[in-house]
Amino acid sequence: KAESEIIRGIVREKGGKIVNRIEESDIVILNTCAVREETELRMLKRIRELSNFDDKRLIITGCLVNVRPYTILKIVPEASLIEPDGIGKIDEVIISGKREIILRKYERDLSRLPVYEGGVIYVVPIETGCLGSCSFCIERVSRGRTVKSYPIDVIVKHVKEAVIKGAKEVFLTGQDLAAYGYDKGIRLTDLLKVILEDVNGNYRIRIGMMEPWLVSKLANDLAKIMQDERIFKYLHLPAQSGDDRILKLMNRKYKVNEYENLVNFLRNRLGELCIVTDIIVGYPGEDEVAFKNTLSFVKKVGFDKVHVARFTLRPFTEAYLLPQIPERLKKQRSRILSEHALKVAYEVNKRYVGKRKITIVERQGKDGGFIARTEEYKPVILEEHVNLGEEVEVVITRATPVSLVGKSAN
Repeated sequence: KAESEIIRGIVREKGGKIVNRIEESDIVILNTCAVREETELRMLKRIRELSNFDDKRLIITGCLVNVRPYTILKIVPEASLIEPDGIGKIDEVIISGKREIILRKYERDLSRLPVYEGGVIYVVPIETGCLGSCSFCIERVSRGRTVKSYPIDVIVKHVKEAVIKGAKEVFLTGQDLAAYGYDKGIRLTDLLKVILEDVNGNYRIRIGMMEPWLVSKLANDLAKIMQDERIFKYLHLPAQSGDDRILKLMNRKYKVNEYENLVNFLRNRLGELCIVTDIIVGYPGEDEVAFKNTLSFVKKVGFDKVHVARFTLRPFTEAYLLPQIPERLKKQRSRILSEHALKVAYEVNKRYVGKRKITIVERQGKDGGFIARTEEYKPVILEEHVNLGEEVEVVITRATPVSLVGKSAN
């Protein structure tokens, strides 16, 4: 999303106009994802749909460009392909009017970030790439094998402008935020300190996904800086499995007890803390014992939310060549784990009932009402009228497995 906003900013900067309907456009830009097989299939389906607009220039960017260039060009031979690190050159491609192919160069313009265009949330990418080598992940092909971090001064400048203009929530994003600065001799906590020192105002920072093994190296400093009320007490730490044997097969850089110790340390230092994780079910080699270990792990840690994903084949990965678990079994385990995780989350959420919380009103709900966020980034459904971006003290009246329900304390 943030990279799409960078593209929008470049187009506007060069005098272009973003329109809402393809029929009104001269050029169509599609920003793709390749993280999972079903996502790739949706992307390719969309490319086929866009190929019917033969009077439009088509520019395809994002991760799928580096992963499936030949497949894309079979569908749309005249399309320009620009890898995700090449989006800073999208204006040159537009202006040239020619078909361009920019693949696997992994050279990123680290001076361009999204320009704040209004709203409660400002999303800012602070790095791309990671230091891991997971056997299921295609990121080394789509994003390269190195970490590329945006300079602190560039990030702070954009965050400051966004907050001055009205942003109440700042989302720091990247493939692995704990890897921020490894290419520059700095750390994520250095960036957070500068933002908090230099950016005044009533706002909160949400830290994006981080690899647990790198968070362990930051744990002391991170726990200290997250005590600042301007940082959501929220961490997204993908575990991927609750079984040591599977973690080893995945080439993850920690064991189950190390993950649990990290979470316990952070909770002891920060109190109420929202912990979100990702779990892959049906990874090659996952037997019933490993799956049951994962179920036990989810309950023991007490996750606030679990993103459950069935293992899918990704080209150019080690796991692609391993004997696969039947899809039927993967679906069954996915259903069991999802139901289990919701029960765990419900028990966690019930602890909030009766508490008073200071929240930021983030958006309107799909079924009416408003969604506000607590300091732990817990969603609170408010049925009364409130203003977007407003700070509201609420009393939590009810809990569900996925959200809290509250009312104004005034």
